[in-house]
Amino acid sequence: MATKPCPGRGAVITYLNPDVMHPSVYVRAVVIGVHVVDPLTSHTWVPVLRPDGAVLVLDTANIIKVQPEPGRA
Repeated sequence: MATKPCPGRGAVITYLNPDVMHPSVYVRAVVIGVHVVDPLTSHTWVPVLRPDGAVLVLDTANIIKVQPEPGRA
């Protein structure tokens, strides 16, 4: 499986929330670091900061929309 292109640091993303217990299906966050690739699955993951202050590492397969980093439009 090919890796999905990953957004750069500072990009605002909208993603499908993998947490089925969370009330929001779609969540926005900001990419805060460089991506990593899982060597077993070849999935690309990015660290993100949510509006509630939570930091998590997100599989890019869940990203549905990317707004470019400020200054790179």
